Amino acid sequence: MTIEPFGNINFKSKDQEWFGLVDNIAPNNKVELIISAYYSNEDISDKIESVKQFAIDYNSVMTSLYELAYQKYKNSQWEKTLDEIKEMYFLTAVSLKDDNKTWWLVLEPDFKVETIYNHFLRFTMVDRKIVWANFNL
Repeated sequence: MTIEPFGNINFKSKDQEWFGLVDNIAPNNKVELIISAYYSNEDISDKIESVKQFAIDYNSVMTSLYELAYQKYKNSQWEKTLDEIKEMYFLTAVSLKDDNKTWWLVLEPDFKVETIYNHFLRFTMVDRKIVWANFNL
C-alpha cells in the first residue's frame, strides 16, 4: 500500500501491522513506520490521518522528547545542552497502536556520539503526552 506523502508500507500478518521505511515524517531521515492492524483489509484510514497529523506535529513532539532527554542528563557528569541533545539523537521509529492514540517513539543516537550516549531512547505517548520512557522521567 502507498500512503501519500510517506511512501510504501507492507502488511506483516505475523505481527498484525503495516510496516515501512518512509519519508516525510522527520525532515532529514527515513523513519520506520508501524501501524497496528489485525488484517490487511482492515480500514486504517483513520490511523493514516493520525500519522499525517503526527507529521504536522513533528516539531512539537520532538521538542518534548528532546526536553526529556536533556532532563535525563541534566545535573550529571554527562550533562549536555539541549542543542547538543538535538544533534545527538534523531527520530528513527514511530509505531501507532490499535487504539489510534498510543504511539511508541524511538530516538536513535547519531553514529558519532560518545559511548555513554550510544543507546536508543524509547517513549510511549498517549494523546500527545509522554507517559513512559526507558529512563527515569
